[in-house]
Amino acid sequence: CALQELRDTGARAVNAWDFAEQDLPDGGGHAVWTCARTSTWRGSGEAVVTLRTSGDEPDEAARVVSRERSSAVCTRFGQHVAAATGWRSPKGKWYVLAAGSRAVTALTIDGAVSARRQGRSLSVPAPPHPNVTLRANLSTGGQLRGLVPVARR
Repeated sequence: CALQELRDTGARAVNAWDFAEQDLPDGGGHAVWTCARTSTWRGSGEAVVTLRTSGDEPDEAARVVSRERSSAVCTRFGQHVAAATGWRSPKGKWYVLAAGSRAVTALTIDGAVSARRQGRSLSVPAPPHPNVTLRANLSTGGQLRGLVPVARR
């Protein structure tokens, strides 16, 4: 957690919520998806989705997957979350990983690869640094747009 970065930014509350877990392909271990929400005194907030894997070094920061500013994501008004990212396995193969919060019943990705899976997580072989969009079906019958991935540098 990088709370030091929030010093003198007007942050009034920070909450973190682990919304999904999944086993990784190619012996990659286990992953935990987290949504961290920072609220400010100005009223705007920011939500950051991160991915931690069991293969990460203990002092290594979680990987930022997406960032949403001035939205209700990860609040009681935006409880449903879905995100996707490219990931390279220990064997050097690339995958798209995606996960959704507890109301997600199916995930669909389109772009560099296309796939649909029932459940709250998926992993699909992909080209390096895949560009995909994500949609999630909800138990309420609605659909949710996946959060926009952070651009890879």
